Amino acid sequence: MSTLLETFLRVVLPTSILSVEHHLALKSIRIHQVARWTSIFGVHEVVFYKEPSTDLEEFNEHKKLIENHWKYFFTPPYLRRKLIPINPLLKYVGMLPPIRLEVFNVSKKPRNNEIRVGYIYRDSNRKLRALIGDDAVYSVVNQCEKTGLTPLRVRNVERRIVECIETPLYTGPRLLFTGSLREAVDKYRAISKFVIATDRSGVYPGRELIEVMRGSDVTLLFGGPRFDLFEISSQEGFELGDYVDYVWNTIPRQKVVSVRTEEALIITLGIINVFLRGL
Repeated sequence: MSTLLETFLRVVLPTSILSVEHHLALKSIRIHQVARWTSIFGVHEVVFYKEPSTDLEEFNEHKKLIENHWKYFFTPPYLRRKLIPINPLLKYVGMLPPIRLEVFNVSKKPRNNEIRVGYIYRDSNRKLRALIGDDAVYSVVNQCEKTGLTPLRVRNVERRIVECIETPLYTGPRLLFTGSLREAVDKYRAISKFVIATDRSGVYPGRELIEVMRGSDVTLLFGGPRFDLFEISSQEGFELGDYVDYVWNTIPRQKVVSVRTEEALIITLGIINVFLRGL
């Protein structure tokens, strides 16, 4: 039976979700919500775009803020002390609940044959070395496709030996940015089987509509705090309806004036998750 992880799921939302917050602590909370909620449902990519109403300086500031938080959230807790330097942008991460990815839920001390995410690098002699959570430096006995955070198997703790493995592990959503909604739509329309806009005027996505997405590349688009997707596309000079397969309203009969982007995100992912898992 297909699961959400077997469906390549991508969400696209504006950096303007941070524009309505005027304190670093609140901005950190918003970024954490997106990171945590997309991780719960195994989203593969999170794409932030620039709205026309957001100036370039603010977009770049928020891009840097999101990137720094993302790196912190998706670095294994047992490696943060060595890999994440002190950064004033991360002042409030200590008050946020941990993401707690399953892949990071390993023993405090490495154990033989354990699979865990380690940090691969080359030493001064160009030999591959690894940090895996204790104070030791481990040797890598095989060739790794890349350096950085990589799935490893602990071959021998006493001899400090590990090996890279090809087993796919979910280590959180890949983070991307685009300069506009149109840029994101053009890019993902070309590779996604389904591109779906979320809007209050849309239809409610029932089980049959969602189940056909199993095993596909799916892109979900979200609007911003001040402007919905169709207002943003109009500002950018294109008709969004020409590019999407569906327009969904995942919160029918809402009893509040407006729903925040991050609230719409978790509600939509929850609905999709239920039907993609075949319940």
